[in-house]
Amino acid sequence: MTYETIDLVIDESVATLKLKRPDRYNALNSQMLDELIDALQHLQSSDEARALVLTGEGRAFCSGADLAGGSDGKKPTPHERAEAVRHSMHLKFNPVIKKIAVLNIPTIAAVNGVAAGGGVGLALCCDLVIATPEVKFILVFTPKLGLIPDLGSAWHYVRALGRQRTMAAAYFGTPISAEEALKDGLIWKMVPGEDLLVEATHTAAALAKGPTRAFPATRASIDAASQQTLFEQLDMEAEMQPALIATDDYAEGVRAFLQKRDPVFKGE
Repeated sequence: MTYETIDLVIDESVATLKLKRPDRYNALNSQMLDELIDALQHLQSSDEARALVLTGEGRAFCSGADLAGGSDGKKPTPHERAEAVRHSMHLKFNPVIKKIAVLNIPTIAAVNGVAAGGGVGLALCCDLVIATPEVKFILVFTPKLGLIPDLGSAWHYVRALGRQRTMAAAYFGTPISAEEALKDGLIWKMVPGEDLLVEATHTAAALAKGPTRAFPATRASIDAASQQTLFEQLDMEAEMQPALIATDDYAEGVRAFLQKRDPVFKGE
């Protein structure tokens, strides 16, 4: 598949999806969102890849929505503007986040530069986030644009930082450095810029050799854990575990344990 605003490369079961609008700091325009949806649908429906690395080209990971793109010179009314945003959020922005969040393979964000606005939500919706020391996460929505954080940014922030720090980050747009994000559990790992893609790809390759069907189930269980009671969590586990025990990967795991060797999983 050929795209103009993104690259999708699959090598040895690892997919690397790169945002490619470096001159716009990889801002999300309509074309990029459409291409992301198409690429994610391909990954979901095929068995070519067993792990995904999401990154950006140039100095930024993603600066959020492209506020300058798509204008035809006409000034829309407030109602027209609101309806256009409602349409794009339901049909473009949110579907990208949702598709990543439920992708049937593990996902890694390799954050190579600033993540601002919706770019924060795009990075944090991945299972694991690796960033370089220079990275800053910035919720620009409220102080700069009079908006609320979107693309799930606040959902992730409040779980890592708590309500008070999330409120301050949203109200003032105070950048959070990679070092702070690592300390607070907003991201998983921080590595030098020259090592970022190597580390992310190495991690993805290790996950690609794992029990692929168990990863999205584990993701769903962990995400639900902060929202349900203990008894609800136990009921969820009782529903999900039997399906995993019926997989070939589980049988291989048991054989490997009994034979005192490493398992060879096939994602089946």
